[in-house]
Amino acid sequence: MPCIVYSKDNTTSRNIANSIMNIVEFEEKEKVNGLRTFKHRNIELLELDSGILACDFIDEIIKTDFFVFVCSHRSEKGIPSLTAHPEGNWANEAKLGGKPKSLGFASPLEMRSVLLMLKKNNWAGFPVTYEATHHGPLLKTPSFFVEVGGNEEILKSAKHSEIVAKSVIESILENDADGGASVVVGFGCLHYPDKFTRLALEKRYAFSHIMPKYYIDELDMVSQAVTRSSIKPEKAVIEWKGIKSEQRAKLIDELNNVGLDYEKV
Repeated sequence: MPCIVYSKDNTTSRNIANSIMNIVEFEEKEKVNGLRTFKHRNIELLELDSGILACDFIDEIIKTDFFVFVCSHRSEKGIPSLTAHPEGNWANEAKLGGKPKSLGFASPLEMRSVLLMLKKNNWAGFPVTYEATHHGPLLKTPSFFVEVGGNEEILKSAKHSEIVAKSVIESILENDADGGASVVVGFGCLHYPDKFTRLALEKRYAFSHIMPKYYIDELDMVSQAVTRSSIKPEKAVIEWKGIKSEQRAKLIDELNNVGLDYEKV
């Protein structure tokens, strides 16, 4: 049973939730810890009173197979996008929720399913992309974010939020998490991993965590990157030219230590 989570404090998040409730009928249930909850068949919808990044407590009050967080994605340049990513902090800081050097549990098949639906429903022609693993919350339950990115006009647009709403609910209702995809973990990309996204959209790769190249020296995080996933990755995918040769050698040694083969792209 999945749980979709939104924040009433975020306009985009609220718009996505409203669109979801327009697509299928949800019944409001009893509050949980003072928070509004809704249900449609086996799908729960949870409303947060405050921001999503600090809701580390929710898997203590809601038991579910996985959480889907829906909200806005803000880039400095306001570039339009439709994104999906898992949560966690690679380094010894946690400026946006979670804990330092701690990854959440990725949900690779479900996340890829939504990514495919974003591509299918993308009437706006926005870039559809994974993002590298970043920020909180830190949960023990598998989870991922799905976001609308862009300028203020786009982030306030109910029409654009509907793309995410439709993609999330269709992926759940159609049970479209393809078990035939290869679950992998990615290393060495930029924040927007173009090559990894193409592998997911075109070649049936389902990424769990994605470590960008600027954290590639955090070798003590490789074990978490491999193990903190609802399904253990079959192999690592390394963006070869994005990493210096000496960094690659150390990364490969660490992958050998955790018993994971690799592929270079």
